[in-house]
Amino acid sequence: MRPTMLLSLVVAILVATANHADDKTPKEAPKGPSKPSKDSYVKVRVEVEIRGILVENDKGITATAQDRVYNLFQSNEENTEWSRPVAYTLDFTRAKELRELAKALNGKEVVVLGMAEVRRYVHAPKVQPGGYSGPNPPAFAVPVPAWYLQQTVVVTSLRSAESK
Repeated sequence: MRPTMLLSLVVAILVATANHADDKTPKEAPKGPSKPSKDSYVKVRVEVEIRGILVENDKGITATAQDRVYNLFQSNEENTEWSRPVAYTLDFTRAKELRELAKALNGKEVVVLGMAEVRRYVHAPKVQPGGYSGPNPPAFAVPVPAWYLQQTVVVTSLRSAESK
């Protein structure tokens, strides 16, 4: 027997008698995305740091700080015409022990760390039955999402701005 023929025979025997772990037919993957339940959701939360004046009143506890707005195409340039003071509502449900500290820091400058939700909003134009029938489609026909930071902050840390 020639060596190549012998080698071919040995390889054929090894392949035929090998224990294939993946011989079992795998379940087929779903054909498309599965339909989520009506209770499913996605929350986008970001870490927030606020340096501002803490105020406690009958409506709750807030930290008021200058909301800085920057120019879209010049990201380091602040747009002072749009920047304004904003009162962020502080939620102490995850750090109940900090509520007493907040009462002691009433009227003082503080640094608050926490999480706030970012929500996506879309202006979806209403389409009449049968679609649009004018000479030019409206300029806002494609909904463009906008993301907005919600003004309630779940507090994880609180300290006086004077302490470091």
